[in-house]
Amino acid sequence: MGDKTTNPDRVLVIGAGVTGRAVARFVEKLEARCFVVDDKASVDLGSNVEPIEPSSAPGMAAEVNVVVPSPGVPPGHPVIVAALAAGTPVVAELELAFRHLDGPVIAVTGTNGKSTTVSLVADILRCQGLEIFEGGNIGTPLCEAVGSRFDYHVVEASSFQLEWVDTFKPHVGVLLNISPDHLDRHSTMADYVSAKAKLFSRMDESDHAVVGSGEFGRRPLIESIRAPLSSFGSSLATADGTTFDMPGRFLQWPGRRLQLARKWPFAPHDFENAAAAAEVARCLGIGAKGVERALAEYQPMAHRLRLLGRHRGVAFWDDSKATNVGATLRSLEAFDGAVILLAGGVAKQADFSPLADAAAKLKLVVAFGEAGGDIAAAVQGSAEVVRAGSMKEAFEAAVLGAGEGDTVLLAPACASFDEFRDYAQRGEAFAVMVEEFGAQAEGLSPQ
Repeated sequence: MGDKTTNPDRVLVIGAGVTGRAVARFVEKLEARCFVVDDKASVDLGSNVEPIEPSSAPGMAAEVNVVVPSPGVPPGHPVIVAALAAGTPVVAELELAFRHLDGPVIAVTGTNGKSTTVSLVADILRCQGLEIFEGGNIGTPLCEAVGSRFDYHVVEASSFQLEWVDTFKPHVGVLLNISPDHLDRHSTMADYVSAKAKLFSRMDESDHAVVGSGEFGRRPLIESIRAPLSSFGSSLATADGTTFDMPGRFLQWPGRRLQLARKWPFAPHDFENAAAAAEVARCLGIGAKGVERALAEYQPMAHRLRLLGRHRGVAFWDDSKATNVGATLRSLEAFDGAVILLAGGVAKQADFSPLADAAAKLKLVVAFGEAGGDIAAAVQGSAEVVRAGSMKEAFEAAVLGAGEGDTVLLAPACASFDEFRDYAQRGEAFAVMVEEFGAQAEGLSPQ
């Protein structure tokens, strides 16, 4: 792509959310004109940003140097279609920022576990006294790092972001896992896998690729990787890498055992995330003691399989970040006793039938929200199921069905947008319900 893409003087941004606003600020630093269109809201980002009406934006696409869509904008958006027809480059915020960064990138993608693995890698590196930028899809857009010096940029890269990268070249690229997700956006699994694979497309012998052992059956993807490759998991698919042992609570490097603390991890997928982060550290030459110390001090992220409390003998767990079926199944693997599962929200064209395979662990499924009917139909006959309109109704049904020793688990297998702003707001609402129930159980008034 030409210089006007790297150093544009006219940029059209689609979407005025967190990413769009960050791009607008970045474009201002480039001393370029920034136009922003948002289909859902009026745009007021300051005097240096020119709002564009949605009806006029497709025509503007031919008059700018580059179009930058926010991650939630689908490829069929009228402005993207117009830009491609006019030969105007479309680039992700991730790509635009990368061209101006000072310092190497460690990028993590996958269907589940991205945010946790990014935070683990960032913590391990910080324990070495390094200056780390942590962000990407996890929160802070990468363009916020431009102009500052970091030893490493550790970023979460979603399939939505990777759709529109070109020169993006991580020094370490990590693929955790791939299971069906976002098929409302990617029409087929092949398209979804192809988007994930773009993480590795520019990497070479000077870089390093880390891939979960379970993904080595995707031969076209694996064979396309030109960078040195290692794996992680309960076993290895390469000559070297990092394995985990849950009963013994350790990670294994070639010739070295890394002992894990007792407080974390405890779920199978968290052992996998810890192994992935440790393998990144090994690739960067970080010693075992440093990794052990960082993992021992790690604090799990909010809304990712966290115990909120125990009331009347019932344990309440928040895994609101489980926004697809694969994540919910991974969450259920952490429990041995009877689970009452709260599942529902927006389906993203998901296939819920695999939930029936976990019926042995399910005392009850409370299916709620827009996808409640589909979830109920998928598990009916395999597990007991009740319907609820909202998550509050689902919580009330779960409490009613719970007994001593049971687990109430919010792992919705769906996006949250029918009732909440995002998974975090959903998890916070669940936490409030648990707190109020606990206060009622103890005969107290909630604070």
